[in-house]
Amino acid sequence: MLVTFALGSVHAFSVFIVPLENLLQSPRSEISLIYSLALVALTFAVLLGYRIYALAPAWLLVMGTCLAAAIGLGLASMAKNWWLLFAGYSLVFGFSNGIGYGYCLQLVGRVMPETRGFAMGAVTAAYAVGSIVFAQIFAWRIATESVRSALLTLAVGLVCIALIAPLMLRISRASYGASSTDERHVASRLEHGKVAQFWLAYMASVFAGLMAIGHAAGIALAKGANIEVAIRAAIMIGIGSAFGGFAAGWLVDRWPLRRLLVGLPLMAAATLLVISLASNAGLVVLLLSLVGFSYGAIIAVYPVAIASYFGERGAEAYGRVFTAWGFAGLVAPWSAGLIYDLRGGYELAMIIAALIALISAFSAAFFRLEQATEGLAH
Repeated sequence: MLVTFALGSVHAFSVFIVPLENLLQSPRSEISLIYSLALVALTFAVLLGYRIYALAPAWLLVMGTCLAAAIGLGLASMAKNWWLLFAGYSLVFGFSNGIGYGYCLQLVGRVMPETRGFAMGAVTAAYAVGSIVFAQIFAWRIATESVRSALLTLAVGLVCIALIAPLMLRISRASYGASSTDERHVASRLEHGKVAQFWLAYMASVFAGLMAIGHAAGIALAKGANIEVAIRAAIMIGIGSAFGGFAAGWLVDRWPLRRLLVGLPLMAAATLLVISLASNAGLVVLLLSLVGFSYGAIIAVYPVAIASYFGERGAEAYGRVFTAWGFAGLVAPWSAGLIYDLRGGYELAMIIAALIALISAFSAAFFRLEQATEGLAH
């Protein structure tokens, strides 16, 4: 949770959008692309992660990941142009972020199989809490110093975590290891058709959340908010996401999975449609927190369902399905920035995201999750 807390700062990027526009003299679509490409790098890291996780002890992998992320932020802090910012933030920090997030999520699922839903939900919720806390820290450092100072503050924090978290893992003797599940049984369960089903539903379900997280402050400003309220919007969507992660971790052991996988994107779709019509900035901030709640719950529920359904090869299956998150992470924030540049507002982007969320609910309604539910029961 400590590691994902720091790495969750990537979702506080909306605080940087306006300062970076002014610093680099670039349009919003180009600045949004920095965040989108960071999510793409993050996705590739999760996709390839299952090949890396067992190569080193838990403490060493976590230490290396945190230090690499800090180096990436150091490079980004020196950026005088878009390309250096891309190299440091999108590539190095983004890829390290994916390794750290994916590994911690899979690690707790293996170490705590009896409470997998709660453990994995807590790790994803900590990721969301990081976006809340660092949105405030970034806003403070930008206001008092500079964008460079904000990025270096996070880098220093990651260096500290690179010392603390490995020590905690060594004391607890946590190990990625291997599950006792029969390999011959699980190998037949990695069905390409089922992976494709999960991919479509997951992509459509996270699209709205990633778009709103990437532009939370900008959406509030477009609705007439001042800077203080806009920063609060970035914080509130993170708070909603954190509550969603914890709530899903609790509910996933008590409610049918399909009920959550259908209901959560429906909530997001309805909320986005109201945001597109709303004119009150305070109401928009409140509604953004509901979008965040839906997103936080979704990213907690899907890993549990995938890990339970695919067994020992759950990490591999999750890596493949997670490319859907990367696709949405690339398209959603960038397209919202492009729509803003063309139309001067986010209303059309909200409507498109709502329609895509409805596709997720429709797709999940046809899931047959008996295997997943059985896995959770055991």
